[in-house]
Amino acid sequence: MKWLVILDPIEGLVSKTDTSLAIINKARSMGLEVDTATIEDLFFETVVSVNACGVKNEKTISMLDEYDLILMRKEPPYDLPFHYAAQLLSLTKTPVINSPASLRDFNEKLIVLPFSDFMPPTLVSSNSAEIIKFIGRFDSAVLKSLDSFQGKSVTRVSPDDMGLVDKFTEGGRQPIMVQQFLEAVYQGDKRVMMAGDRVLGAAQRRPKSGYHANFANSDALPAALTAREQEIIDTLGPWMVAHGIYFSGLDIIGEKLTEINITCPTGIIQISELDGKDIPGEVVDYFLELIADGTLAQ
Repeated sequence: MKWLVILDPIEGLVSKTDTSLAIINKARSMGLEVDTATIEDLFFETVVSVNACGVKNEKTISMLDEYDLILMRKEPPYDLPFHYAAQLLSLTKTPVINSPASLRDFNEKLIVLPFSDFMPPTLVSSNSAEIIKFIGRFDSAVLKSLDSFQGKSVTRVSPDDMGLVDKFTEGGRQPIMVQQFLEAVYQGDKRVMMAGDRVLGAAQRRPKSGYHANFANSDALPAALTAREQEIIDTLGPWMVAHGIYFSGLDIIGEKLTEINITCPTGIIQISELDGKDIPGEVVDYFLELIADGTLAQ
């Protein structure tokens, strides 16, 4: 069994917390051959191929069709190089997790919009006047760039913050997401890790200061799912499986769905430590199960 994991340069990853490295190391410990590559290593000449790195860091050119599974784990932002890499990945017969078509079709902010019943009040627009009017309905709101990640472009605003709105929308040229600010974020943003429609585990990320809740700047606390959160998962799970999304991370604040992370969701190491589980092993077993029963299809 031979896998390929496409990710950011390994030398820049932190082995103590990185989800991709945890999956790679677990798969190798279970006897799987796992190569790694960056998106720059992908190329096409007659067939789509990769200049991949093996366990001993040796470089070898292989056709993507030679692998049994490809994991696309390049971190955001979703830019043109990412887009082109997803197009190349669509040319192989080997199953890719997550589906390259879904990676192209579903922006990680906009992917939640079909499930607005579970979301806080939300506006997506580039029109400054509409955005200011929306913010005015609440005490405050948050602005989110559609290509941001890890909360790097999430800013709390009030109705008189016209300057920030102009900055985020680049003078009305760039659409952004605006959501009602949820005070519950001070108690934590719940990250729920999913394998297809299965819950792997959850952690409450309580900010150490401010309102940016992520694993880098928050305390990770044990978390159970409420009945409302289970309803969200029961609705989303089958939809994601139907779209070839077999590994994801949901963000929930105060029982409100805010994001679905599908490019490079993280958290399995932290949740494993909190719950006393081997979630990397569960992920590898799940992928092997999908391959064995023929569920995966490119």
